[in-house]
Amino acid sequence: MKSFIFILCLSSIASAARIKDIAMLKGARSNQLFGYGLVIGLPGTGDKSNELTENSMGLVLKGLGIDIKNQKMDTKNAAVVVVSATLPAFQKAGQQLDISIASIGSASSLDNGTLMMTSLKGPDGKIYAIAQGKLVIMKKEGKGGGGGGGANMVSATIPNGATLEKEVGWDVTQEKQLKYVLNIPDFTTAVRISKKINDELGGKYAVANDASTIEVMYPYTFESNPVELIAQIESLDVEADRKAKVIINTRTGTVVLGDQVRIAPIAIAHGNLKLEIKAQNTAQGRNVSSTTPGDSSGAAAGSTGGEGDSAKKLMLINVGTSISEVVSGINETGASAEELIAILQALKASGALLADLEMQ
Repeated sequence: MKSFIFILCLSSIASAARIKDIAMLKGARSNQLFGYGLVIGLPGTGDKSNELTENSMGLVLKGLGIDIKNQKMDTKNAAVVVVSATLPAFQKAGQQLDISIASIGSASSLDNGTLMMTSLKGPDGKIYAIAQGKLVIMKKEGKGGGGGGGANMVSATIPNGATLEKEVGWDVTQEKQLKYVLNIPDFTTAVRISKKINDELGGKYAVANDASTIEVMYPYTFESNPVELIAQIESLDVEADRKAKVIINTRTGTVVLGDQVRIAPIAIAHGNLKLEIKAQNTAQGRNVSSTTPGDSSGAAAGSTGGEGDSAKKLMLINVGTSISEVVSGINETGASAEELIAILQALKASGALLADLEMQ
């Protein structure tokens, strides 16, 4: 019987995060760079009879002052590739970037290859960085214990393989106000951020325009030093609200639950398990009880009361009980992972699960 690992987000304290971790300053964004290059030095694993590779090698040699005069070239030791990199905000000329390389020809492996000097352009077509260097392929342990058994041999990386030549300009001192954009849009979180900033600055400086944008006006004391204001704002802790969700990963056997998830009154019968949610309150103790019908002593969760596996286990749950307690109760009955998934799906289909159910 397949078992599941349950991860429960319990308290709201755990959801408190710095503003810099849940929102980005508009304008301070990363940019994508790309280029077309040539990898050489491959031990016979390069492109096979590729006209594109031949032309690329000819152009490279011509740039080095060698004219091959349309001679046929052997491409087995070379491969044409696409090179990509992410340019973070505020990166300055001379700083280095990690790059990724992927073959676009018929090469069987890029292992031991070297990328020749390649220009990396932005979406505007301008050159921002120059890349070159020895390729690094992350090799995985093979079945026989040797390296490379599970490696992707037609893609690679070069740590610090590109040097930035041109900066992406954004002068925060020229902005009349700051705009923060939430990574996950949410009205409640946006309002909490604006209130937190106003409390910190002691005035009405921040306002939530919508679910994702918070505008912040410069206080008089920060007009000449907006960087200090940004540093003060981004370190503030805010309780980020989140939508109720249950995530089930059937491949890894993981269930992630949020404590905001609630269930409405309902009764479900599945196999030898009956789940009933009633609108009643218990004076003390847990809201979930698990018994076997016919067992007047209140049998322990998962017991059969002497009736064998055919006995139906009964779970009585009060309205308002969190889904985490429901899942714990189901586990105590000895239900399988498949039964748990079926129950959660039935709860969602009936509208009793007041949350999104995501299967992965």
